[in-house]
Amino acid sequence: MNEPFLIYSLGLMIIILLIAIFSINKIKKNERDTKNKLKNLFDNMHEGFALHEIILDAQGSPVNYRFLDANLAFEKITGLKVESILGRTVLEILPQTEKSWIETYGRVALQGQTLTFSNFSAELNKYFTVNVYCPAPNQFVTVFTDITFEKEAQEKIEKERKMLESILEDALSGYWDWNLVTNQEYLSPSFKSMFGYADNELENSPESWQRLIFQEDLPSVLEQFDSHVASRGAVPFYNEVRYHHKNGRTVWVICSGRVVEWDGSRPLRMVGCHINITGIKELEALLREERSLFKTTLHSIGDGVVSTDVNGNVNIMNGVAENLTGWSAAEAKGKPFGEVFNIINEFTRRHAENPVEKALKEDKIIELENHTLLIQKSGDEIPIEDSAAPIRDEKSRCKGVVVVFRDCTEKKEKQEKIEFLSYHDQLTGLYNRHFFEAELKRLDTDRNLPFAIAMIDVNGLKLTNDAFGHEAGDQLLQRVAQVLKTECRTDDIISRVGGDEFVVLLPKTSHWEAELIMKRIYDSIDRQKLDNIIVSVSIGWDTKEKPDQDIKEVFAKAEDFMYRKKITESQSMRNQTIKVIMQSLLETNSQERIHSERVGAISRKIGEAMELDKEYLKELELAGLMHDIGKVTVSKSILEKPSSLTMEEFDEIKKHPEVSYHILKSADVYTRLAEHVLSHHERWDGTGYPRGLSGQEIPLASRIIAVAEAYEAMTGDRTYRDISTHEQAMEELKRCSGTQFDPEIIQTAERVLLH
Repeated sequence: MNEPFLIYSLGLMIIILLIAIFSINKIKKNERDTKNKLKNLFDNMHEGFALHEIILDAQGSPVNYRFLDANLAFEKITGLKVESILGRTVLEILPQTEKSWIETYGRVALQGQTLTFSNFSAELNKYFTVNVYCPAPNQFVTVFTDITFEKEAQEKIEKERKMLESILEDALSGYWDWNLVTNQEYLSPSFKSMFGYADNELENSPESWQRLIFQEDLPSVLEQFDSHVASRGAVPFYNEVRYHHKNGRTVWVICSGRVVEWDGSRPLRMVGCHINITGIKELEALLREERSLFKTTLHSIGDGVVSTDVNGNVNIMNGVAENLTGWSAAEAKGKPFGEVFNIINEFTRRHAENPVEKALKEDKIIELENHTLLIQKSGDEIPIEDSAAPIRDEKSRCKGVVVVFRDCTEKKEKQEKIEFLSYHDQLTGLYNRHFFEAELKRLDTDRNLPFAIAMIDVNGLKLTNDAFGHEAGDQLLQRVAQVLKTECRTDDIISRVGGDEFVVLLPKTSHWEAELIMKRIYDSIDRQKLDNIIVSVSIGWDTKEKPDQDIKEVFAKAEDFMYRKKITESQSMRNQTIKVIMQSLLETNSQERIHSERVGAISRKIGEAMELDKEYLKELELAGLMHDIGKVTVSKSILEKPSSLTMEEFDEIKKHPEVSYHILKSADVYTRLAEHVLSHHERWDGTGYPRGLSGQEIPLASRIIAVAEAYEAMTGDRTYRDISTHEQAMEELKRCSGTQFDPEIIQTAERVLLH
């Protein structure tokens, strides 16, 4: 073999080899293209595709199956990710899978069957049409389509069809055909059934239905028939009439017909139908009843009620709403709610937000803001509270708004009264201690320096209460409160912090400025006149000048200053008051003046005979003069009564020794006299009052005054009895010696009183 041939042969072999390689690559590429096309087709199928392997139990029965492959449509239809299910069993993925599915697929895989069926998967909550076949032993392929939408649409159509059939069945339409020449009438079976009759029970004639119709309704039916014939059909034959049902109940029907054949002007034939509207009539009656009940309820509600449409225009108003707004329902209907319901803020006077617009916008219940005033049509204003709520239909769509509101004037007044009482003293109208303590903390700041505090105490309040009664004491406190309000400045805080104590907080006030204000208060108090009551106060004050001062110490100093002044000012006032009381008692009742003066003189005369010392004699005479000072609290009608006193009146008189005691005890200068007058109605035998003392337990002065008062009462001029002589009076005193009176004092009196 020569060399050129070898080279040629080798080259030919290389060419053949290249051709072979090229052919093989082309074949592989075609295979890949084919596989890709198949893969694309597989993945883009609209039907779900899945390859499974059946799993058997020990007895060879299918109990589960495993996923071997699936396409994208399978993933979209079932919602199961392909990569997460391959190699896993269905009960691992869908543990609630029905046993029937596994058994059906088992028959296909084991027996090589091919099945097509539709079924519902409870696990996936969907309907499927399934094609299943066996590609290899113990395997099966499912090709399925989701038919849930079609199934539900079919069920909806079927449901609507049945509903329509039910409606048509309920609205039984009875056909009739009336031969007006022979007066024969055909009544359809449905016509007869409408009134409870079988087809063979009711004869075909006009008399049949005329016998069933309510006799009150028959004339209008016949009149309508005549009008229809006379107008040649221009006037329709249409009636709503009542029929008697076979079982006795009432059947409402629409009777409609028309003449269809004529001979000139003569009607020959008429046809028509009866439609059962009993249900509609019953519903109308129910609606009328409900409407009446609604109207009654609406107008019985104590609150105002206004409803609007979805545009915020007024639809309905009840009587309360009419009264509160000043608009009648007829006037308001169709008007914008804001025009009828004009509301403003009590303090800013700005228009409040329209509750209807807000409820429509936010689609929820809205409550009115506090301090809202309703401007009535007349222009008057009333405080109200209300709420606005959307009105919804059966599909929860908003159809308007209902506003419920009430006049809260009384509630507001009560609330304001409660708030006032919580911070104010009920008697004087000033702030109370609770408010004072809160304000003291609030005002104790550097910006209010200098900060003065004044403590005011009403002198002789207890004496006033004892002498003139608690009503007079209240008037005294009110008068002092009025002076404080008049003389203090607008920003000063005046509080009643105790029974007879007041405090004034004076922010940004120097000690000198506070002193000027206190002087004004003293001057004004001195000018006050309140019957026989002396108006007097003691005032102490102090000032916080520096931030590091404790406000409590400032208050304590003001209080201490006040108490030091009260020691002298209060005693002076009490002494004056007692003199005024005594003067008032003696000036208003001349008989009491003469009686008191004589008792004082007789007491001194007996005391001198008993050789008592001069100081004691002065006390004795003064005690005798003042022994009845407590009668200032006794009604004048009782003191001057010409006849005998009743038990109740005598009980009132018996209180005067204790009242006298409290009046005199209040002033130091009269303290010793208080004990003497307290016991001048005690008896030697212990049966007297007020304490039931006996014998030597009774103070000597009291025993002497008792004898002097009894002697004066018998020998003095009285309107209700005759005057006793000295002898008669002494006989009565001696008769009561050892029981009512001290025997020794009676003996002394007998010696000295004759002269």
